[in-house]
Amino acid sequence: MAITLALSCVLDTRNFQPNQTPSGTASSEEGVSEVTSKKACISTVFCTFPVLNLQTAITSLAPISLTEIEGAELMSRLDQKYLIHREWVPQLVGAIKDEYRILEVDGARQTEYRNRFIETASQSSLHEHTRGRNIRFKARIRQYGSNLRSFLEVKEKTVHGRTIKARIERDATAGIERPLTPEESKFLISHYKYGDPKLSEVTCNFNRFTLVSNDQAERITVDTDIVFRSGKKKEESLGELCIMEIKQERINRNSPLLQALERFKFEYTPLGRRIRMSKYVVGMLLLNPNLPPRTYRSVMKRLRRMRENLH
Repeated sequence: MAITLALSCVLDTRNFQPNQTPSGTASSEEGVSEVTSKKACISTVFCTFPVLNLQTAITSLAPISLTEIEGAELMSRLDQKYLIHREWVPQLVGAIKDEYRILEVDGARQTEYRNRFIETASQSSLHEHTRGRNIRFKARIRQYGSNLRSFLEVKEKTVHGRTIKARIERDATAGIERPLTPEESKFLISHYKYGDPKLSEVTCNFNRFTLVSNDQAERITVDTDIVFRSGKKKEESLGELCIMEIKQERINRNSPLLQALERFKFEYTPLGRRIRMSKYVVGMLLLNPNLPPRTYRSVMKRLRRMRENLH
């Protein structure tokens, strides 16, 4: 009963907009009170939920199909990334289960992603990221374990912090192993602004589930079991660390998930706090510790420490 009441409380306040003045004579103090009430309700959920495992938690959400979301893929968006502990995930999902649906493909709600990165001989993409350039590019081949479809993708970060993604689908049998075709090379040259890009040996595999907001243009991805490899000899993982990414058309600090995350953010700094990082850069620096981290120095130091201490 306590769980039901707590979730109902969250559901009743989910349409509240903190800067919106309701009709009539409602005061700003009342608006603050509603925000406080909503946060209290989310806290109540954490207090009343039993410890759940991840599979149980994601099974509790209503599904959304790939067809339903393909028309609104947020190819131009603003991203926020957070490092979180694997143990947090079931409680976070449980707290916002009525606010989001979960992507389900052929009955699977969590699936493996396989990335193979693309880079120049001089590692232009890596160095532009570690130097903190506002405008930068990243390219990869991505294969989805749920349906084995694979895409060549290029991501551009604009001076305003917006992510623009362009992609084309590969042949059904290409996966991430086959070389680029002439058509794919032409696409890459037209979107990737660093000279002479090639497929690298660096890969990243992880398991992901995707949440889609019921009320706004927002998606959340949670990546677990993140493993980086370089050829067949080197391997590094993030252990119990997960990467959560909030993808929005416009930044909304009142996202139900961000409010739920407040419950954890002071447990182990910088866990639960927004962090600027790229899986590609992190993987390259873990696999190649002699590379200069530059602006990633603090991120890598904390990441290594947390990876060792969190079990």
